[in-house]
Amino acid sequence: MKFTMERTSIAALCLTLTLFVLPASAVTNELVGSSESHSIEKFDSNGNWIKTFASTGPWIPFGIAASPVTEDVFVVTNTSTNILRYKKSGASFGPKGSYWSTFALPSAANGNPAQSLLFDSSGNLYVSTAYGSDPGYQVEIFKYSPKELLKMSPSPTGSPIITTAGRGDQMAWDAFGNICVASFIVPNTVQCYNPGTGALAFDYASEIQAQGIQPDGLAFGPNNNLTVNSLFTGEIWVETTERVGPMTLVASGMVHDLGWLAVDSDGKLYTPSYHDPEDRYNGPDPYDCTFYACMDTDFSSDLIYKVDPSSGAVTNFITSHIWGPYQMIFVQF
Repeated sequence: MKFTMERTSIAALCLTLTLFVLPASAVTNELVGSSESHSIEKFDSNGNWIKTFASTGPWIPFGIAASPVTEDVFVVTNTSTNILRYKKSGASFGPKGSYWSTFALPSAANGNPAQSLLFDSSGNLYVSTAYGSDPGYQVEIFKYSPKELLKMSPSPTGSPIITTAGRGDQMAWDAFGNICVASFIVPNTVQCYNPGTGALAFDYASEIQAQGIQPDGLAFGPNNNLTVNSLFTGEIWVETTERVGPMTLVASGMVHDLGWLAVDSDGKLYTPSYHDPEDRYNGPDPYDCTFYACMDTDFSSDLIYKVDPSSGAVTNFITSHIWGPYQMIFVQF
């Protein structure tokens, strides 16, 4: 792996990652969405498989988030009508699991599937739709209050944030409290919006497009430097100067497609790899992949990469029990 950051960039990245520090005493595990097995898999702090946390039934899991208030786990699927909810034990939400698949986006989403999830510290849930470049679709971000999330069919609060992103990939909070969303297709960018007014606060298009980055995962720190991965090039980049750039290469050589970013208490970066599905999409029978649901004869596990931003070293963190990983999150249960 090649590491090209200068000393000043390393210092900036270290500051960037401090936002994500978990309590030192916390027992930290990971949940990973496994799209081909239609499941959420649970791992310990060393990346060892613990168990299948939950099935997602006939639906493909995409974004995952755990409430900081209730610890309930929410999972979006490749539909506009099935956002799944689980208790921290993995049990389906509601009496006898009755709320398992009844959380649907409102009609205002126009059938656009949900893609990513993000909680704020008060337990409000933000849900982004997937497509902004397809005719008739727009990436919108809906907000759900903690009170609404207790209901079988929660309704969003207020009007959605209307973006001009081409894709509603991973969301994250910046240092100013703006909600930011990555888009790996035109426009290749990260856009940040004021969650109260819905106004665009900043667009990183010029920095990202200058390096040909295809961002689908992102992270911020208290100095607001942006870190992104590049979906099809197997790279991770960091912003040298907040909202100025340039984007500087942290690590490369990872097998695409890369999933969304996570950061641990030591500042290490993690990104899933769904190993080269393009070749599997285009291969002859019995290789047939559609929407991250491959029906082929490749049963080897995909993996989660661990990246040390101070050296650029890339190691394999999780190497079993995941097939088509989309997002990994840290949980304290």
